[in-house]
Amino acid sequence: METRTPPRTRLLRRVLPTLVGLALLGASLPGCDWPDGTRFVHPVFSNFDLTSGIVYRSTTTWDGRAIDLRLDIRQPRGDTMTERPVIMWMFGGGWRNGDRNQLRVLAEDSARRGYVGVTIDYRIRPDQIPFDISGAELDAYDDTIAAIQWLKDNAAAYGIDPDVIVPAGISAGAINALHAVYRPGTRGPATTPAAGAVSASGISFVRPPAGRPPVLMTHGTADQTVPFNAASGVCAQANAVGDTCILHPFDGGHTFPPGFSDDAHNFVFERVLLANGYPAPPLPPA
Repeated sequence: METRTPPRTRLLRRVLPTLVGLALLGASLPGCDWPDGTRFVHPVFSNFDLTSGIVYRSTTTWDGRAIDLRLDIRQPRGDTMTERPVIMWMFGGGWRNGDRNQLRVLAEDSARRGYVGVTIDYRIRPDQIPFDISGAELDAYDDTIAAIQWLKDNAAAYGIDPDVIVPAGISAGAINALHAVYRPGTRGPATTPAAGAVSASGISFVRPPAGRPPVLMTHGTADQTVPFNAASGVCAQANAVGDTCILHPFDGGHTFPPGFSDDAHNFVFERVLLANGYPAPPLPPA
């Protein structure tokens, strides 16, 4: 049986060789112009391998029906790196509609940049009248946490670094991602299993507590569904308690901004990976 190196030891092993480089780079983060071929920033793999329809949780719907929740995993084809960070993409739709195929293009882009790109289904309530938004978002939160935990538990089988799983999404999926960072401690688990979060047109229903990992929030200043001021307020609250929340406003409504995929992957590399001891650039494919 393979003996797995403890996470803390693995983290220290990665951190020590790059501390000097990180100190020099720190002042220039974020927004560095990383060299061509920098893994995790630019596409460095031409294709990926897809494993589809994996059941990560068996539970019940709001009206008591049994349901199997599934996820898809995309691994960069030909990669020799054995422990890779994950970006876990979640669809929007107000917890009323949508499925894991909605953000498949972003997950494919993640895999081509050297991540493991994941998309998940979570519970929605298409037929509930009147609609219980509080119950729906709590179901989705529990599913998000369960998906992250499943990826951690099955990390070795899919070449995943269990310490670096970043939930991301749009609209309701973005709320799920933010809640995975900010809600633990008030509803299980006690601490967040996420290494960060990426939000497009999302907001947190809970006030950010101190000591949470970094978050990127992209938001349209003309968003009529989730007002920009509400999103900027969440980011301000996070920064006020010492967390890192980067807000990217853009001219537009409830949608992805131009260049979103580049911004999301740059953020994860600069604010999550380098902070977790991944080597400073340039990074060729493994």
